[in-house]
Amino acid sequence: MVFSLFSRKERQAPRRTREALLARSADSRPGPCPDTEAAQREAARRTEEKIDQIESEMIAVAAVARASVDRTPLGAATAARAEAPTLPRAGNPASPPDAAAALLGDQAGAMAIDVNGSALPSVLEEAAILYSNGQSQPAALALQQALGDAGLGPSQSLAWLMLLDLHQALGDRPAFDALALEYAARFESSPPGWNEQLGTGSNAARAVTANGTAVVDFPAILDASIDAQTDSIVAASARRRETTVDFSRVEAVDADAADALLRLFRHFEKSPKALVVRGAEALFSAARNAIEPGRRDASDGGWMLALQALRVLGRQQAFEDLSIEYCVTYEVSPPSWEPIGGGIRAGDPVAPGVSAQLASAHEGPGSFALRGDVLGRMHAELQALRAHAALRGDVFVDCRGLRRMEFVAAGDLLNEVVALRSAGKQVVFVEPNYLVYALMLVMGLQDLAEIRRRKI
Repeated sequence: MVFSLFSRKERQAPRRTREALLARSADSRPGPCPDTEAAQREAARRTEEKIDQIESEMIAVAAVARASVDRTPLGAATAARAEAPTLPRAGNPASPPDAAAALLGDQAGAMAIDVNGSALPSVLEEAAILYSNGQSQPAALALQQALGDAGLGPSQSLAWLMLLDLHQALGDRPAFDALALEYAARFESSPPGWNEQLGTGSNAARAVTANGTAVVDFPAILDASIDAQTDSIVAASARRRETTVDFSRVEAVDADAADALLRLFRHFEKSPKALVVRGAEALFSAARNAIEPGRRDASDGGWMLALQALRVLGRQQAFEDLSIEYCVTYEVSPPSWEPIGGGIRAGDPVAPGVSAQLASAHEGPGSFALRGDVLGRMHAELQALRAHAALRGDVFVDCRGLRRMEFVAAGDLLNEVVALRSAGKQVVFVEPNYLVYALMLVMGLQDLAEIRRRKI
């Protein structure tokens, strides 16, 4: 039996485990900001040296990990098992087909998928990986220098589109507008328009505006990174009659995030504008799990947020019970119950990962949405994706609100796509921004799934 699992036609590199590659990619995560242009280019150059290894290794090893029967994340034993044999390459007689069979058993024949790898110029691969790992300035520098490179051929317009999306992600409207004018003159076509969903402050959330209202979906993990987002919601509320915040996906919250959300609630309690809170139950559970009766934390933000969520839910008895625990823990008078003020009211939650805005989308209702910044391991998102895909043959993943995907997260997504393909399902990624699109090409996702490019 000839086994052609993820053979690469363009690049070859020594095999390593997926975890080792992800650990190497962590070297390119944000550190102290480079002070000089030369330092930025040096950081970009070092990342470029890793691209060939990452690009060719990630796909093959990921397939081994996700094709296992139990579909568990790579552990030490699995990594060691994956590293021992060398996976065969198509057309390479030196690689015995028995090695694949020994790794995957009967699944080997079912997983004969041929991956060609990225056809992107190296400078665009470099920029995509730099941006995915949070190094926006080196990525911008690489793309800026690529704009006039005639050697990019058909990919030259992609460099412009990636840089336009990067300006949007950074919230730099003047730079975006200036580059959009240059794009129109250079390619004699209309440039992309400014997209509020991809702007700075969206963090791991998606904002949709319609008829004077806004819907902001918060991520699973709430930390200090949402501070700018909540400030943005407050600032924008003056221009909107109603804002909806959705905490349905929230699983954990820390003290910094609690303080930011408390400021948000206090603002709307005094504001004439309305705030609709979806997923208040999930927010309460996350805040409640962050505190412990008898444990006096440096900040009582978690306690106050849990109590505030109970006010939104109108659960007076639960509020009074928790306030007594707070009183005993901090040795202060217990907070007294007051109905939530202003225009704040509870709203119906939306199922995690499923966008309510897609009913009229061309791919039909029921798409799975990835939103904002997807960072680190995608445990919660992929669990929701599996549940979403269970009863579907075609799995549509809406990426229109996805601002950035970290390299580690992209690796997890790749693994899941391999598993879905092995289960006979077709996966379609709908209109990612061009920076995420380029990262998908680097990962080889285009050989496993359809990627519908965004229309300008």
